[in-house]
Amino acid sequence: MGNKAEQFCNQAASSPLDSEDTFHSYLDNLRKLVTWEQVGVLTDEGNRNIVVLLMLGEELSATLRLCFEPKLTALCIKNLASEQRNITYRCIQGYTITSDDLLHLESIKRIWFKASAQGTELNLDEVEPLFVRFESERKKIGRGPDFTKPTKETVWRDSFGRCMFAGCGEKLDYDEVSGTSGNYAYLAHNVASSEQGARGITMLSEELSDNPNNVLLLCDKHHRLIDKVAASDYPASVLSTMRSEFSTVANSLLDGLKNQPIPVYAVLWPVNSQTVSPPSYLQIANSLSVIKRRMYQQINVLSNNEELLTDSPETFWSVMPIVINTAADKIIQQTKDFGFNAALFGFGPTSALIGLGAKIGNKNSVTPMLRFRESGSWIWPAIEPVGEFYDIEGLENLGSGTDFIINIALTAEPESLVEASKSVCKSTGAQIITIRAKKLFMGNGAIPHPEDGKAFTTALQSLFHKLKSTYGAQTIHLFPCASNAASVFIGQAYDTHHPKVIVYDFDNGTMVPRLSLENENHKCSVSVVR
Repeated sequence: MGNKAEQFCNQAASSPLDSEDTFHSYLDNLRKLVTWEQVGVLTDEGNRNIVVLLMLGEELSATLRLCFEPKLTALCIKNLASEQRNITYRCIQGYTITSDDLLHLESIKRIWFKASAQGTELNLDEVEPLFVRFESERKKIGRGPDFTKPTKETVWRDSFGRCMFAGCGEKLDYDEVSGTSGNYAYLAHNVASSEQGARGITMLSEELSDNPNNVLLLCDKHHRLIDKVAASDYPASVLSTMRSEFSTVANSLLDGLKNQPIPVYAVLWPVNSQTVSPPSYLQIANSLSVIKRRMYQQINVLSNNEELLTDSPETFWSVMPIVINTAADKIIQQTKDFGFNAALFGFGPTSALIGLGAKIGNKNSVTPMLRFRESGSWIWPAIEPVGEFYDIEGLENLGSGTDFIINIALTAEPESLVEASKSVCKSTGAQIITIRAKKLFMGNGAIPHPEDGKAFTTALQSLFHKLKSTYGAQTIHLFPCASNAASVFIGQAYDTHHPKVIVYDFDNGTMVPRLSLENENHKCSVSVVR
């Protein structure tokens, strides 16, 4: 939709329509531009602002504001609703809509969806009484219906008997001080049961009073917090989001019980003197659910050398082979009882992670996990494998030689990588092969699913073998630009029957050789390139 068309469709950004003729004229022109299938009414705290929304699915087609007496407003909304039998009424309680909010359809839509739990469906005959209530400054006296037994049971099931306040999760059937079992829970409304309450909303207070989705199970402390101590900090939209997120997190963690338990390791090395936090339990559960596994006991954090590596960057690469060997040996030794099946949350310099992957090897089921940059968390962007996500360039013209260059551009293909590989090509006479993520996948999530990573490892392993057996390769110069998980997958492609691999990494605007992977007594040896 062009800017002028959007400005016209977003009538709410202008003064409210205040004559019936103006409304019908606007409506006739609007029908020529957009279509809609649902009419919504959005209000804010104290009904200070009322916006009419015209929705097509989840898209906002148009908005308008009306300045009429309730009967005429209801007639206009019925006209907008056409053949529809109801409208959707929502209130963003605890918030006042501003003129800036009304400037764009997108910002209005965000408020509309934020208020999704504070809403109800009304038939067209209820529209006029609703607007009569809006104009009345008197709030309805009394409370909505009490909690019924089905509502109490539903909320208790949804909460698993724990406080649903974000970050609490206290078990509410046992008092730790007295050691007494019992029910120590409080049922609290998101939208207050009384319109006169701190989170009261016209009509919705009564409508949602016994709706289990409008009820939280809380401990005594957090019940006091949202109702007495800091009620203004916890409007209904915040509490409904809290309830929804609690259910999502709890069910995600419990769903993991269906999966086989495996050890989980975190190896978090500094990058440019910066470290990252280990994954949360929820991030671990979400990451492992993709491979139908769950964590056995606690996460094993193996990178206890961050201080040395951060405070003494000059020693970083000199000690890196020892650090890599130590971490890999622990993972392999400790996973014997699990069939060498484990998950690895690894982070660090690309070359170091490739070295770690090479030491772990490809004869086991140690699966690296992705730290997805776009979300800043450990999670896989795809639930199912996507298939071949890359192209290979340079295989068709290969000839025999001792040195080969493999550029792996998955997150990006920076000029520094291209130029550094060309420089090595000139000095060694190496032939260049480029593995490049397809445009659709290029980025931190280029390997979007663990199965795609394993397939990539297999393909790269085959390429290494072919370069040696068919073309006589003795040294492969590896120039990677890849995510943390992709780096480990790349390393796992290395086999003791492959040529020597020199792994390059970024440094001061170029790429320099960092680590060497070689076969020593049928074992992978990782060493620093001098």
